[in-house]
Amino acid sequence: MRYRKYLIGFLGPLITIILIFLDIGISPYFSWYVNSLSSLGVHKYYFIFDSAVIIGGISIFVFALMLYKNLAVKFLSIGFILAGAISLFLIGIFNENYGNLHLAIAVIYFISTPVGIIIFSFYRIRRFISYYGFISGILSLGTIIFGILVLFRYIKIGIGLSVTEMTEALLLSSWSSITGLYLCYHPAK
Repeated sequence: MRYRKYLIGFLGPLITIILIFLDIGISPYFSWYVNSLSSLGVHKYYFIFDSAVIIGGISIFVFALMLYKNLAVKFLSIGFILAGAISLFLIGIFNENYGNLHLAIAVIYFISTPVGIIIFSFYRIRRFISYYGFISGILSLGTIIFGILVLFRYIKIGIGLSVTEMTEALLLSSWSSITGLYLCYHPAK
């Protein structure tokens, strides 16, 4: 397995998701019906959530740079993914206490990352990766648009923003994880 370097695409998001679920588990105030995931960054154990998104941001940044360096992709798709990675990292620095700055950073993450993955899917590195990237990117964008509509009460469904945020996070993490694992065993030529 000469291409173990791509494991960062799998391990970074896995650690991020595990830490977020750990924080949810030890946060008795947290409610899927009321809160956003970022509310985990402003309580007694804030460092768990903040560490999770910082680790996620760094790992996706490194993974995106590896994809750009080692695959025949254009900077446009990687640029969007890098913007998402940097903004994910910054979510851990500028928590909900920073108000609109935090919101702007979160929106950049939730929009730029799936857009980058959709663009990346057109490079046809591997058919499976391309199809999965396109589908997960479109579903991610749809999920966060739905979440924004719920947040601003255009749709009343009785869930918090955290449900749509976690759904998108799982979709984006799955793309990175599947792409990383796939490239470990089936490197692009």
